Amino acid sequence: MAVSGIDTTAAAALTKKTTNTTSNALDKDAFLQLLVTQMQYQDPLAPTDNTEYMSQLAQFSEMEAMNNLNTSYENSQALGLVGQYVLLNTKDASGNPKQVGGLVQYVTISNNQALLRVNDEYYTMDELDSVVDYDYIQYLNKKAQETAGETTDDTDKKDETNTDNKTQEKE
Repeated sequence: MAVSGIDTTAAAALTKKTTNTTSNALDKDAFLQLLVTQMQYQDPLAPTDNTEYMSQLAQFSEMEAMNNLNTSYENSQALGLVGQYVLLNTKDASGNPKQVGGLVQYVTISNNQALLRVNDEYYTMDELDSVVDYDYIQYLNKKAQETAGETTDDTDKKDETNTDNKTQEKE
């Protein structure tokens, strides 16, 4: 009867339980649980070599260091945006997409995530669309006002016409 060194069914079940729902990467606790599970289900007559465990641990440590480096890099990028004008893609209160533009007032780091403060609201780096200059923000604001102004101007013209007609009727 052949007995494998590791019960792959138990290891696979543990892996499914411990993976993060937002990503497929294992965290430190999941890795340690998987390692303990491998040790529990190994064949006592043919134990796994310790160097394999050490190799896995070294690979995991390297991966964790790379993740920490990536997080630090992203946070440094966010800090470099202070004083810059940005466009952000976000959602309004009803969940509809909208674009917000403004000056990054400051950046705060919360739970290893950079939050940009723009127009007295917090936004994540995931919402960042582009970094622009002040003139472009002014252009977008002017364009939005003109679009809103066309509707207002048409209404004003109709009101003036109605007012003139009423005045003419009274005379």
